[in-house]
Amino acid sequence: MELNNAVEESCTVLKDPISLVQLLSDGANFEISTNADEYENNMFDELNIGSDDENEDSETIISQFPSPWTQPFVELKQDMVKISDDIHKKITAVGCKEKGLVPDNARVCIKYNAYWEGDSVPFDSSFLRGAKFTFYTGQCEVLSGLEKAVQSMYQGESATFIIHYNLLFHEMGCPPRVKPKADGLFIIDVISFDLIGNLTADMSIKPEDRNKYTIVVEKVKDIHLRGLDFFKQQMYRNAISAFQRAANVLSYCSLQNEDEERGQKLFLIKLYTNLAVCFNKVGDPKKACIMCREVRNLDKQKPSCKILFQEGKALRMLGEYERARNILAKSLLLEPMNPEINAELKLLNEQYEQWQHQEKNIWTKALGMQLKEKSKNDVETTNRDQWEEIIKNFKTKSNLNDFKLPTYLSNDDMTLINELAEQFELKVRVSTLNNTRTLSRK
Repeated sequence: MELNNAVEESCTVLKDPISLVQLLSDGANFEISTNADEYENNMFDELNIGSDDENEDSETIISQFPSPWTQPFVELKQDMVKISDDIHKKITAVGCKEKGLVPDNARVCIKYNAYWEGDSVPFDSSFLRGAKFTFYTGQCEVLSGLEKAVQSMYQGESATFIIHYNLLFHEMGCPPRVKPKADGLFIIDVISFDLIGNLTADMSIKPEDRNKYTIVVEKVKDIHLRGLDFFKQQMYRNAISAFQRAANVLSYCSLQNEDEERGQKLFLIKLYTNLAVCFNKVGDPKKACIMCREVRNLDKQKPSCKILFQEGKALRMLGEYERARNILAKSLLLEPMNPEINAELKLLNEQYEQWQHQEKNIWTKALGMQLKEKSKNDVETTNRDQWEEIIKNFKTKSNLNDFKLPTYLSNDDMTLINELAEQFELKVRVSTLNNTRTLSRK
């Protein structure tokens, strides 16, 4: 769950609720984002009104950002567009309109400078701190004037605003730092924003509608969106909770026709694939394999390259090296140019060799005997069977004209591949530019 800064460093506030039933029975897991941007959300620190113990160095740094405005606000407004009674705006850089305006229930990342009228230096500046400021819209995390200004902007847009004190610190202000009835000028850049969804969207479904696909799927999309936002913040356990919740809600729908059945299947494949990725991220390869099996059951044993990669990665983490290599080789066949698969295969071979060496040492020390090596004939037979299956699939089942071979192959591997290529009327091309080898049709 996200964490909000409070006034004191030792105090943290959870933004999503913890179930009391969970807390009293099995306990509750939550995560703190490791993204530094998430720790900039204290409005008082951002606006420099919560502490009166700033040192001279901070004042010196602030003075390096003099105000570019020498005119009174009333004159500046004449060159601006009135977007409400309390906000005037001037666009200085046009944003991208594809995603629309910054909406409610979004995580938005901005940079800004803020000035009081007549002051020559900003009273607050994220530019000054050299950091982005991230907050959630629709949750009263920042001054309402700042939020309303940001919600009039597009991603990538830069604009200048004059905001009435009604939307800042009202008539009383916040003495001595903020004068009474103080309007503010804000220079704002919207760097990015993402919809965050709603982790408990399914709670709003009426009991009589909980098995209706057309109603449930819209709520599931909202929960899934929340999981994606957690993932972007590297809060993988929270993402797992969101994706699992979405899958559970979606699984129990009553399906009325083939379109609903197809829609449910595709969405579940997406959710289980996301769960496999997350379980690998948190080091739980057993559960990642379970998610991969769920995908196989849904897509009739025709998994995508992505799920094959995640399954191979999970098996490698479990120490099932031969199965992992076989599955990763199949994923490489689907996407021969994918560098992540090659890197995973290389890591697998390094770990396999290390494991063999460690196993030999353990048995030698424990029993005072030499571990019997796998015979050369056994190794050659295993490698030949694996490569024969891969090359046969490339020749008979694949629509590809070329198949980029992994970079880790030994001379013995290449001798075997050349022999099998000749057997299946294929050829191996070697690039002199980057020393890559490609299996091609003649």
